[in-house]
Amino acid sequence: MRVWTSLHYDFATGEFLGGESYEYEGPVAECKGGGKGGDGGAGQVRADEQARQANIRQGTEKINSTFDSEFTPTFYDARRDAFLNYATPQLEDQFKDAQKQLTYSLDRNGTLDSSIRAQKEADLQKLYDTNRRSVADQALGYSTQAKTAVEDGRANLIATLNATGDAEGAANSALARSQALSAPDTYSPLAQLFTSFTSGLGQQAALEKAAALSGGAISPQYTTGLFGSSKNAVQVTP
Repeated sequence: MRVWTSLHYDFATGEFLGGESYEYEGPVAECKGGGKGGDGGAGQVRADEQARQANIRQGTEKINSTFDSEFTPTFYDARRDAFLNYATPQLEDQFKDAQKQLTYSLDRNGTLDSSIRAQKEADLQKLYDTNRRSVADQALGYSTQAKTAVEDGRANLIATLNATGDAEGAANSALARSQALSAPDTYSPLAQLFTSFTSGLGQQAALEKAAALSGGAISPQYTTGLFGSSKNAVQVTP
């Protein structure tokens, strides 16, 4: 009787690739049974591995089915839109507040209808546009992060399935993981995005007022005309 000590199969095709064996002569009882079919148990090993591979294929299909049905392009768009819906009203409120502060500063100094107003409003609009692009980039980031998390979760589930061959466990884990990945994101309120502009108004006001009161002894680096007379300011009259 031939006893096989190692067997090599291509489990994808079932082809026997070879192995190591020797001829045994003696009581079968001392050989611990020798396996079914007189092949040293090779047939059973092959059958077990084929069954395991079938379970892996079945489990992979279940994982992909669960993830593909839940995590569609619409899901990722919703992640992006959720942040936009959260952050955009805050951005608009802050922009309106900055506009009000600019208007008060202009009105206080009688330059509400001057060329300085157009200059400062253009500066404020440029800052608003920059902040709006930043919010849009953050929203896209939430969508991208969600895609990465989903694909990482899928890969981890399939890796576990390949190690265990447990199709049922993989299916249950896929459902649990998809529910966790579908949970809404949490956000922090936007920082004060126009602080540099509004605080700059206050600082420049102090400098220009000090210059006016000092009779020229104090000279700011530049003069806006917002907080005192400026030869560059053009008064607009009806």
